Amino acid sequence: MDIIELLVTSSHHVILHDKNLHPVGFGSGCIVSYKGRYFLLSVAHVTDYKDISVMIETNQPRTESGTPLYCVGSLCYFDVHKIDHRNANLITSAEDLLKDFDETLDVTFCEFKNDVELLQPQQSYRDRIIPAGLKTFLNLEEGGVPDKQHLYGLSGRIKQDFRNGTLYSTPTLKLDLEYKSTIGNYHIFTVPEIITDISDYQGCSGAPILNDEGKLVGLAAEVREGSKILRAFSIDKCRELLDIAMQTEMIQDKTLTDE
Repeated sequence: MDIIELLVTSSHHVILHDKNLHPVGFGSGCIVSYKGRYFLLSVAHVTDYKDISVMIETNQPRTESGTPLYCVGSLCYFDVHKIDHRNANLITSAEDLLKDFDETLDVTFCEFKNDVELLQPQQSYRDRIIPAGLKTFLNLEEGGVPDKQHLYGLSGRIKQDFRNGTLYSTPTLKLDLEYKSTIGNYHIFTVPEIITDISDYQGCSGAPILNDEGKLVGLAAEVREGSKILRAFSIDKCRELLDIAMQTEMIQDKTLTDE
């Protein structure tokens, strides 16, 4: 599989539904294998809303009740708090931590039970045809840090439009991203052209960013209109947080919960 096909088939369309099952938000994500288990990765600003259900598009054939979607269940989020170690003894409850709240990290994940078939429809990109088949899962253990020796890309769906019970969107492919630097938990990339219309990227948040050898390095998090800048959440940091979630049983081993 070449890099363009890998970019397209590894990016999953994430849809947020309200209580009436109407789509109210959109983004992207990827499914990764890690330590013998599977996880959906995305970014927090796409999914962190009250009273919504987060689903993945399966691309299964439409039925009388609509298009089959996969409901992902509960997602993990992480808040960062600033703690002055000189006053650490004064922190006795979660309410004390909230006094010095810093930010919610722009990443989220949950375990994917791998009990549903996710399909890739045939798609055209300029002179390229992506054949119909199965979606691709990435290997998180092979993910890592970007460098300036490679080019990068991402794929997603933009310009969402829900009309007459049908959701329309446009597939997009962003190639030739260049890595510039890392600031905290985020990698900074530049795209080839100045971003004049932010809607050309809306819907790509959470999409996996891969280098030209297919290595996962980040999750698309933000673009800045009027610039060439794209921020991505570090996949190394994501893996660190996933380890914490597994160790503290925020995410329990399905082999234990199934018994």
